[in-house]
Amino acid sequence: MGKRIGRTDQIRIYVGKCWRLFFNERQWKNLISTLIIMLLISLVTSADTFVEYRQTKNSCFAFVCACIWVGLFNSIQSICRERGIIKREHRTGLHISSYILAHVIFEAMLCALEVMIVLTVILIKNASHLPDAGLIFPMVVDLYITLYLTTFAADMLAMLVSCVVRDSNSAMTVMPFVLIVQLIMAGIVFELEGITDKISNITISKWGLNGLMSIALTTDSVEYSMWGLLMSDNPWQKAEDINLAKIWLIMVLITGVCVVLSIVALSFVDRDRR
Repeated sequence: MGKRIGRTDQIRIYVGKCWRLFFNERQWKNLISTLIIMLLISLVTSADTFVEYRQTKNSCFAFVCACIWVGLFNSIQSICRERGIIKREHRTGLHISSYILAHVIFEAMLCALEVMIVLTVILIKNASHLPDAGLIFPMVVDLYITLYLTTFAADMLAMLVSCVVRDSNSAMTVMPFVLIVQLIMAGIVFELEGITDKISNITISKWGLNGLMSIALTTDSVEYSMWGLLMSDNPWQKAEDINLAKIWLIMVLITGVCVVLSIVALSFVDRDRR
């Protein structure tokens, strides 16, 4: 009997498999889809983004929605479509943690490429009136990290769904509900109170929007008086009161929880009798 492949080698093998599928099954079209989505958003977002408060808020919400959609679509079927293969290979020595971590590494790299496209379109559209400085790093870096964490967290949430459901049809059925929850719990379309406000604290959309708005409001050029709004009347208040690092940490924690739950959920693959 040959030597059993270790966890590290399994991760390397499956990362390579993910990239082969990316090219051979033309999954690179996801990058084109991301560009098309952002071009459409650039057509409808106002030229007053990063200048006027309400338009900035609406545009940031659109950017967050795009990132969540891209992330969800990346991996909503990535696990469930291979469920039969996973079951066979698990019985012959596949470590579920290695398999999931390989997908995490691949999706992390894919999200990095997609967010570069998202950010490029945002920068081109709003080149003349972007915030002058960032909160932690230069403004462009702060924007990239916030958009990236939003996209990657959504990607890992979709991977969790893909680990729980049994087939691709079920995954695509669940996906709209996941997306709707993210949109309505962002706190911009509806006013959230009580239990809904508490639920929103574990949604990606809320923290992604908070992060983008905190970056946008670092500039004094954002106009509030046009709408009769004072700094104290908006949930982001003063830029110095916003802890962007805390927002990033929360999104990292959400991502980590999704990864751990994915490993746990897929560990029961052998019990699947269908």
